[in-house]
Amino acid sequence: MNPAATSPSALPPLPPAPAPARRWVITTTTGETITGHLPAWATADPSEHGLPPKELSACLADINHSRQFPGHVLPLYSPANPDGQPTPVEILHGSIDCNPYATAPDTRIPVANLHLAGEYWLTDLDPHELAQLANGLRTLADRLDHDTIPTLIDARTDWTTHHPHTAGARS
Repeated sequence: MNPAATSPSALPPLPPAPAPARRWVITTTTGETITGHLPAWATADPSEHGLPPKELSACLADINHSRQFPGHVLPLYSPANPDGQPTPVEILHGSIDCNPYATAPDTRIPVANLHLAGEYWLTDLDPHELAQLANGLRTLADRLDHDTIPTLIDARTDWTTHHPHTAGARS
């Protein structure tokens, strides 16, 4: 073996071959077949077989390629909660969605949707809008770390120093 030649075991491994593209297929009872791209990130296959032809347009309109992302659960207070106790609520649950047959062209390509809490959503975010939101949340987290937490610690120290320790004490 030539000492200047690189050993095959020293070469970096070849990248894996790309996976074949996934497809969904809808076939009607009359034999009509419609097929489309099924994204690798989509968690459900909308394929159907033996569909009555009159249901085809509704079936296509309902195609939603989606992937869910968990949010963060916090104990939240609500005046609607009859026992007055906090209820665990998931905030900032997200998804990537694409509706290839939607009437609105903007949702025919993948968009991000974020469920803030309750009935509040941020919808149809493009990558730039999602990046702006991420930067805003980082700014908020930094403010909590560098402003709010130290101010809260100072406020509690001041309170325990200057406030009587017995509940309801009067001076």
